[in-house]
Amino acid sequence: MTLSGNAKSGGVVSARRGPTRRPVDRVRLILAVAGILLVTGLAILQRAVPDLLLAPIVFAAGVVMAAVPAFVAVERLVRGEARLVTNGVLAALIAYLAALGLNIYVLGPAPGVLQRALAQTHGTGGNTSPLHLYIATVVAFITVVGFADRYMLRNAAWGGLVVTALAALVGNTATLPGILLTFLLGRLVAFAVRWLRGTTDPSPTDAEVAAALAETDLPPVTSRRIANARDGTRRYEAFTDTDERFTVTVLDRDRITAGLAYRLYQRLRLRRPAQSQGLVSLQHLVEQRTLLALAVQHSGIRTPRLAAVRKLGADAVLLAYDEVPGRTLDRLAPEEVTDELLTEVWQVAENLHRHQISHRRMSADAFLVGEDGKVWLTRLEAGGVATAALQHRLDDAELLVTLGLLTDPERAVRTARTVLGDDTLGAVLPLLRPAGLSLTTRSRLRRNKGVLEQVGKEILATQPETPPAKAVVYERLQPRTILSALGGCVAVYFLIGQFAKQPIGDLFKGIDWPWALLALAGAAVTYVAAAMNLAGFVPQRLLYWRLLLAQLAASFVTLVTPAAVGGLAVNTRFLQKAGVASGLAVTCMAASQIAMFGAFLLLVMLFGSLSGSSTGSQLPPSSVIVTVLLAVALIAVLVATVPRLRKFALDRVKPYFSDVGPRMLELARDPVRLSFGIGGAFLLPIAGSAALWASVLAFEDEKQVQFATVAVVFLIGKTAGSFVPTPGGLGAVEALLAGGLTAATGISGSTAFSAVILFRLLTFWLPIVPGWIATTWLQKREAL
Repeated sequence: MTLSGNAKSGGVVSARRGPTRRPVDRVRLILAVAGILLVTGLAILQRAVPDLLLAPIVFAAGVVMAAVPAFVAVERLVRGEARLVTNGVLAALIAYLAALGLNIYVLGPAPGVLQRALAQTHGTGGNTSPLHLYIATVVAFITVVGFADRYMLRNAAWGGLVVTALAALVGNTATLPGILLTFLLGRLVAFAVRWLRGTTDPSPTDAEVAAALAETDLPPVTSRRIANARDGTRRYEAFTDTDERFTVTVLDRDRITAGLAYRLYQRLRLRRPAQSQGLVSLQHLVEQRTLLALAVQHSGIRTPRLAAVRKLGADAVLLAYDEVPGRTLDRLAPEEVTDELLTEVWQVAENLHRHQISHRRMSADAFLVGEDGKVWLTRLEAGGVATAALQHRLDDAELLVTLGLLTDPERAVRTARTVLGDDTLGAVLPLLRPAGLSLTTRSRLRRNKGVLEQVGKEILATQPETPPAKAVVYERLQPRTILSALGGCVAVYFLIGQFAKQPIGDLFKGIDWPWALLALAGAAVTYVAAAMNLAGFVPQRLLYWRLLLAQLAASFVTLVTPAAVGGLAVNTRFLQKAGVASGLAVTCMAASQIAMFGAFLLLVMLFGSLSGSSTGSQLPPSSVIVTVLLAVALIAVLVATVPRLRKFALDRVKPYFSDVGPRMLELARDPVRLSFGIGGAFLLPIAGSAALWASVLAFEDEKQVQFATVAVVFLIGKTAGSFVPTPGGLGAVEALLAGGLTAATGISGSTAFSAVILFRLLTFWLPIVPGWIATTWLQKREAL
């Protein structure tokens, strides 16, 4: 093998080696084979002798569940914690009685649906006690008493509970909902008892903190309690006879629990590299702070020295740091925050990242200006060692915002540029989002709106020729993603429920095919109408057949986007590719949407009046009109009166509609084109209503169903369903249309559901393949 390297660097770099056989893979292979053989053998043995394996396991779990709580209770009594044991026994008794009472109720006077859901087993079909008395009792007791630092006992107890629950499920003596409710009931009773009766504060007393400090290698110290840190952590000031001073931080389990909600939020919202702190135990938290303090100090960065670490019982640890006299950045007078000071702050951050250390708390109180004017780095709480570049850039992004809040965005960016350079600033730009900031900085940012956007503009102003930086996605979930997931769950629940009532094979039974073909024709006309509507508001001439293909492409995109979003994005992109300027394309789309909304209101009022006067309709003419108008008015009032909603709406609507007025005046000079667009705006909902009406008539031949009534249901149901954040309004549109048809026309639920499924098949599912072909064709010709 040849070696190559740079002799000046003093290192040798080996050539990349070929594939190797790793010993760890061999061990995993052997373990996998052994696991397969073991599971197969146990399965054969269990089949031959059914109770040979299950009975001993259940017996052992029962012994553990009895012995562990008894041992813990005795240990707590020896420690003098009789009140805690008393509370545990009380919780166990209440949990037992509550579970017993619920069992009697469910198996007795409870509604049949509740009894079948909680007590009916799948194996035998008979009823069993829904709540497991033993499990509920033990869960309540061990939750109240706890295990302190007895992790092996804790794991054994909960393991025994899980094994007992699984055995009950396997033996058909319990149901899965019942087992889950048993655990939840035990926890609920335990927390209620703890809250009502109160618990002994496990935090160390001031005397215990002083005793622990006396046991360290520090000189004899005198300590006194001072104000808690921003995150609620207890702090002490300790000083010796020689005037050496230390700041003592006490971490306990209550401190970890206090920040659990925010860490859970980060865990769900952000990807792993962007999280400032994971779901860590007290021991991991102490080790993280200790490692960070030592690493930063070893890197030559000024930071308070970690002088001592000491355990305080089972649930607390103290950390003693040298006290550095000085003031944090947020406590300096404005004239003291000079450009030289800001540059030094950036140099500290750059030095930290050069040693591959992240901070993840770059707020104003993380930097201390000592009495000698030097900058010290503090709050080493959430960072890491040997971290990735993304975490360093997130630090830079927060520091930019922090200094922008402290001074102004221009100074923050200018001083950062002198230290970081343009390349690093360009990499920071796509990370300037609130989700990546610490809680302290985000709170200050809410009180100073616009700073984040201004920092981004200042960065762009320093490098106008640089191409836009590639977007960096570090959020795991966004609010719209959560809403889409919830909407999807509701949609699936509705569809499964409907299909359970009506088998798929019976959906199209007895269909009248001529009406189905008419429904297909109505669905096809909607694409022609959509193309007419858009063409009428674009000043330049477009190839109509390409515009028609774009509408098919939009229907394909709605398969993965909400119905109200995908079509707008595709049409806007199509206009831009057709040579329409970006701003004008947005204005044309806004004008077409205004026409669509006006057509919607007029048609709802027209068909609402007609449906109320039609024979067989169950819709009063005034109720539809009043309901729609009231809903529109209520939404408008809410948006206008709530400041956040008003700002949200203006920020998103203003860019689209700011130039609509001049555009409409310009179109007024070309009445033919304008009428073409407005005609498309009216034809689109009428064709959709016709498709739904024909779908209903394809299955209903007994009752007379009026077109106006179905049109009202279509207009309201389709519009409301399009706002549900699921692809194409899936689930919501079906539910609203089926329910609306049943209520308004009086047809049966099964007929309405079959009609809606046919309608959605023709308007949503069938166009997928043509839409994909149209999308691919337009993209190959750079028309989309």
